[in-house]
This record gives sequence, C-alpha cells and structure tokens, in this order.
Amino acid sequence: MRRLIFSIFVLSMLAAACSSSTDTTSTDTTSADATATAAEEPTTTTAPPTTTEAPPEPVDENPLGALRVPQDYATIQDAVDAAVEGDIVLIDAGVYNESVAVETDNIVIRGVDRNEVILDGEHSEEMANGIIVFSNGVAVENLTVRNYYSNGLFFTGDYDSDFVLHGWRASYVTAYNNRQYGIYAFNAEYGLADHNYASGHTDSGYYIGQCQPCMTLVTQNISAANTLGYSGTNSGGEMYVIDNEFRDNRAGIVPSTLDSEELAPQRDAVFAGNWVHGTGNLETPRGKDLWELTAGMGIVMPGTNDNLIWRNLVEDSTKGGLALSWIPDENIWIAENNEIRENVFRNNLIDAIMIEQAGTDALGNCWADNVMTTSVPDNIQDLLPCGVENGPVEGFAQIDAFGAPDPDANIPYTDVPAPDAQPQMPDALTAAPSTADVLPEFDNFDLDAVTVPTGA
Repeated sequence: MRRLIFSIFVLSMLAAACSSSTDTTSTDTTSADATATAAEEPTTTTAPPTTTEAPPEPVDENPLGALRVPQDYATIQDAVDAAVEGDIVLIDAGVYNESVAVETDNIVIRGVDRNEVILDGEHSEEMANGIIVFSNGVAVENLTVRNYYSNGLFFTGDYDSDFVLHGWRASYVTAYNNRQYGIYAFNAEYGLADHNYASGHTDSGYYIGQCQPCMTLVTQNISAANTLGYSGTNSGGEMYVIDNEFRDNRAGIVPSTLDSEELAPQRDAVFAGNWVHGTGNLETPRGKDLWELTAGMGIVMPGTNDNLIWRNLVEDSTKGGLALSWIPDENIWIAENNEIRENVFRNNLIDAIMIEQAGTDALGNCWADNVMTTSVPDNIQDLLPCGVENGPVEGFAQIDAFGAPDPDANIPYTDVPAPDAQPQMPDALTAAPSTADVLPEFDNFDLDAVTVPTGA
C-alpha cells in the first residue's frame, strides 16, 4: 500500500515537472524571438550635442588699464603718486576725506560717477584744497569736491618763479561749499573748464588769475549762489568765457585789475554768449568788502582794458546789467577801450552803467547794437557808439552810487544748499584718457558761432 501511494506521489511530481518544463520552454522561446528581432534592428545611440562657438571671453574689469581706487590703491593720493605720464587714475564711488597734490605731468584723474565720487574736506584747515595740481597737462573729470577750507580744484604755476603751468582741464566737476573758490587756475595757460558746476563760494565759482596770454576757454559751465560767478584778475590774451550760465550770484561776471597779482592790467578777453540772471541774490556767502560794491551787477568791468562783451543775455539784476568802473588798489586802475556789442539786457534796475573815471572822458569804451532800455548816462549807445571817436560825456555815475548791501545780508558758505545731481561725463568707464597737453576744444573754437542765449 505504501509503495502504491509512493508510486502515485512520484507520478504526480513527474507530471507537475513536465508541465512546468513546457511552460518555461514557451516563455524562453518568446524571449529568444524578441531578442533575435531586436538584434536585426539597427542600434541608435544619442551623442552629446556639439557646438562650434568659442567659450566666452573673460570680462575685463579694467579696460582702461587704470590705477583704480580703492581696488588697487587705498587712497587717491597713493594712486596719483604711483602714476606716470599717460596714466589714468579711476576712482570708485565713495567719500574720500583727503587733499590730493598732483606733481606728475599729463595724467587723468576721473571718477566713475560724478555725483557719487566725492572728495570731502570736512571744512578742516588741514585740508585746504580738494585737488591741487602743480604739473602740466593734468585733466580732472567726473567727480565732486566739497567742503574744503580754500579751494575745490586748483591748478597753479608758481607765483615767485618763472614757472607757468602749461595745459590744464576740468570737465564734469561739481565744486560746492568750498570756502574760497570752486575751480581756480593761477599762472596757468592753455586751459579748459567745461561742463562744471560751482556754488557756495565766498569768492567765485570760477577764477582765472595772472596769465597773459591765458589761451583758456571757460565754457558750458554753471555758477550759482557764489559771491562772484566768475572772476579773473589780470587774466587775458586769448581768454574766452563763452556760453555759460551765471545765476543767482551776488555779482555775475567780474574780471578785474589788482596789484596783488602780476601782469596788470587785465586786458584782451572775450565774454560772449553767457546767460547772466538773478544777480543780486543775498542768500549767498559774503566775500571781501571790495566785492560788495558789485553786488546786484550782472557784468562788472573794474579797471579792465580792451575786452569784448558780446551777445550775452543779462536779465533780472537787482542793480545793473553791466557796469564799467575804475578800481582802487595800490594804484587806481581804470576801464578803457572795452566794446559792448549785441547784448540783450532786460528787466534790470538799470541796463548799462558807466562810472565816472576821468571827468567827461569815456576812455574809448563804446556800445553798439545792444538791446536795452535804461542807462547811466542816458542814451549811452547814442553818446558812445563804436567805430567813431567820442567826445566828452556828462552824467556818469559815481562808484558809490548804488551802495553795498547790509553786512548781515548773507548766509555762511556752509549753508548754501547742495546742488542737485549733475550730468555725467559720457562713457566715463570706457572713454580713453585725454590729458590736457593738447586742447583741441580751444584750438578749434569758433567765436563767430556764438549766439545770444534765449534764457529760460
């Protein structure tokens, strides 16, 4: 019986084994067929993409090859001291409490942003000048100088020697609330001041002193809320003050002759195409007593000689549009042979004034083709026309006829409001440096192209 049961068990196991073997064979055959079919089809391989473009070039963070502040040098002075002729010092945004002296010829000092690169003297007597330049051919551009005890930007030759600085340029510079001058050139020739802004100075926004010939062009600048908009002592000879705006100063344009500087008298300059307006603003710093007599005058010519005042617009002066006068110093200097032509005077207390200098003698000063309504003497253009020899004239004004403002009618230079943001130098980060050893703007200047401004 056991054998029978065992035999049945063995037979059933064999039957199950046979059934399992058949199913497995069928499955393997199907897999084999699929494998064979796949082997007959071509194999497709996806290759990585290819490109013929070159890898991007690394960004040149210093395309001008500049001496950079503060990336390469901690201070502006350090970079200036390291510079050699032809170099550019490029200053990054920031406030720099330093006074910089430049003694290397033909370099450029440039800010990356006119309104954000700020040299600040903090009104400290230890920092007299923002930048003082003793060398030829130096250009300063696209930055701000403020709060210096003497001057914002100062280009200077030597007073006591024969050294005359040759070549200087200030472009897109903002100078404000410096105690004396904004942009100042002394004993220097071949100069250019363009696209600058100056305000809040107890002397003048722009000053050109002691040069003959100056060979200098002051153009496309703004001067506001200073004692004097422009002054120039004993400066002339191819000296051009052209196409500027002088607004809301105590006095506007004031060239002069003084014994305190060499090369007297002031002579042979051209003042043309300027817009002089709002003169006589007493919410300005008060300067020397001498200049208080000029307050309220748009253009004043004290002790000046052989100048051309041409195609200016002078308006809204609280006293006079233009005045010719003598000036007292160690010597008495008189104004002679000045020509006032084709200017427009409007809305001034008196458009034109001549101060008595030599009795009834007009000293060769003449007037022609000006638009005006009032003058002292009356009808000055009829009395003193250009191109003819003039006879004696009665009715000149006296130098103290208009008086000076009340001594308290002023504000401290530190309280003059800071200017709004000013226009940037184009392409400051990429424009190739151009030093001031050659000044094509001056050499190619076309005086005949000057026109009378239209005003606001």
